This record gives sequence, C-alpha cells and structure tokens, in this order.
Amino acid sequence: MADAEDNTVVLTYKYRLLPTKRQHAALADILESQRILYNAALEERIDCYRKTGKGRSFIDQCKGLTELRAESDYRSVPVKLQRWTLKKLDVAYQAFFCRLDSGNNPGFPRFRGKGRWRSFGFSEFSGIRLNGNRLRFKSLPSSLRIHLHRPLPEGRPLGCTFTRDHKGWSVCLQYSVPVVNLPATGNQAGIDVGLTTLAMLSTGEAFPNPWTAKRAEREFRRRQRALARCKRGSNRRRKIRARVTRLHAEIANARQTYLHQLSARLVREHDLIAVEKLNMKGLAAGMLAKGVHDAAWSKLKEMIAYKSEKAGRRFVEVKAAGTSQTCPECGQVKAKSLAERVHRCDCGCVMDRDHAAAIVVLQRAVASPVAA
Repeated sequence: MADAEDNTVVLTYKYRLLPTKRQHAALADILESQRILYNAALEERIDCYRKTGKGRSFIDQCKGLTELRAESDYRSVPVKLQRWTLKKLDVAYQAFFCRLDSGNNPGFPRFRGKGRWRSFGFSEFSGIRLNGNRLRFKSLPSSLRIHLHRPLPEGRPLGCTFTRDHKGWSVCLQYSVPVVNLPATGNQAGIDVGLTTLAMLSTGEAFPNPWTAKRAEREFRRRQRALARCKRGSNRRRKIRARVTRLHAEIANARQTYLHQLSARLVREHDLIAVEKLNMKGLAAGMLAKGVHDAAWSKLKEMIAYKSEKAGRRFVEVKAAGTSQTCPECGQVKAKSLAERVHRCDCGCVMDRDHAAAIVVLQRAVASPVAA
C-alpha cells in the first residue's frame, strides 16, 4: 500500500529465525500465552453481550489489559505484543459483521486450540529492538538471531509477526520503503489468465501453468492413505501428519516461487500492465475450482499489483465481460464456446483466443482514464 505524501510503500519481508533451545521454549510459551489471551478476550466479548446486549470494543479491551497488567504477571510480556493479539480478535469481529452485512452466512469467531494458533506479533515496532541480524524484546532470553538470506530493506520498520511452522520459527517484518521508479521501457502488456496457459500476454508470449499441486497429487494421496491407517493419538500418526504438512508447504513454496519470478519479470519489462477484474470467489467455487486454486490467479494479480506500486509502474484492472468475445481489430462481439480456442472474425482477424483476449484487455486499459 502506497503513501501518496512521502511516496512510500509498505512491504513485508520474511526471514527464518535461528533460536537456541531456550529461546525455542520461550517463544512457545509466549505463543501459548497469547492464545490464552485471545480466547479470554473472545469469552469476555461473548459474556458481555449476553449480559448487557452490548459488545466490547478493541479500546475497551486495551483499557482492561492495562488494569490486568497492573495486578498480575501479564507484565512479563510487552504490551504491544498483547495489543496485537487483541487487535487480531477485533479484526475477526469486523470481518464477521462485514460478511453478515453483505448477506452471507459467516461463521462466528471461534476459540483457538493449540493447532489453530501459530503466530504472535507487535502491532507497532515498539518494545522490540532490531540490531543487525539480532532481535530482542522483553521475556526473551538474550537476542534472537535472524538468517538474513537477503539484506534488510532501507526504510522504517512498522511492525513484525512471529510464526511457527513445520520448519521452526520465522519473522515477517513490515517496512515502509521508498518507491524506486524503474527506467521506462516503452512496453505495455495486457494479460489473459487461464488454466492451460497461466498467462497470455498481448504481445503473444505465453507462460505455461506449472500445475504444482496436480504434479504432487500421487504423492499426496499416498501420504494421506498412510495417515488414515494410523491410530489416533499415536506417535506414528504425528510423524505421518508432519510429512503431509511438509508436502503442503513444498507445493505452496514451489507455486509462490514461480509466481514471484513471473510477476517480477512482467513488472521489470513493462510500463503498463493490465489484467481482468475476475470474480475469483465465484470461479473458485465452480466446476473448475481445483484448477483455479492450483493456478492461483489472485496471488499472481496481487504480486503484480504491489510490485508495480513499488517500481512506479502502472497497474490497471479492467472489466472482464466480453474480452474473449470481442475482436481486437474491429471490435465486433461474437459469442464463442469454451471449446473454440481460435478467434475468427468476419474482418479477417484470426489468432489464438487467449491472445486476442489479452489484446482487448490492454485496449480497455489504455482507453481507461486510470491508465491515462
């Protein structure tokens, strides 16, 4: 997200942590204390509404936290860390009521078990110090080492989140970094996303779909069957479940790496990038849901958007209706079934259907006042 006043953008940088054995235990204790705080805050909100018919706001609970810290051992943890937990609950409530107002049937925020609570953080970069590759904050024995696989960005830290996964611990640092405009290339691209071809450009260049999850289906089924054969509560079940978790992570990492490389190249080589404004939620719930989730169109669009913002490029979303039915040369609209993969028009235009759609996307973006 860019700041128009100082021309900066907020980005998140993820690094792997290298804690000692004592620090592992300390991080686990902090994680558990924040899970308990979250559940207690949720119980307080529910109980208050049942008794008074009124809810508890984030500010009310922060005031209650101040009183609680004065009388108990809650002071052993930085207050900014505890406010991050309360804010997470407040965001869950806001999302619930937002979906309710939209006419959906959302699930109410629920209590978190140990398997459903994996992170804690600082709402502001206060109460924590970063010195080189070392992080330090209250209740943590000594400083925590970070594996800096890439240099820290030049900018102002805004907050951080600690997450535990199958490999250990990682930290996500939110930075406000300046926008650095890349040199102009004079190139523009419209993008038509698909399943066989992940992205077709208006230039005619096509990027194949890696089918990350589909290629791992056989191994995934094998591990799931092994998990189903295990006795619940046994050590073997715990080990097999960890193998399933690792495979999920490998699939996600491979997909994300490909999308990062593709989006970075598109932003680097084009001054204007246009995409369709698709109903991703509807597509992900249809008959092609499995392929849509594997292709991760939303993630690709999100990456192109923030990288364009950081590089000073133009990113435009256009209406998706009729892009595959419109001729890029004469503008005539002619209905085509999904089975027709070649665009043919009475004006003599013959080209690949996805290529034609990408050109139409670019034409709409250029004609849009946002891209002007």
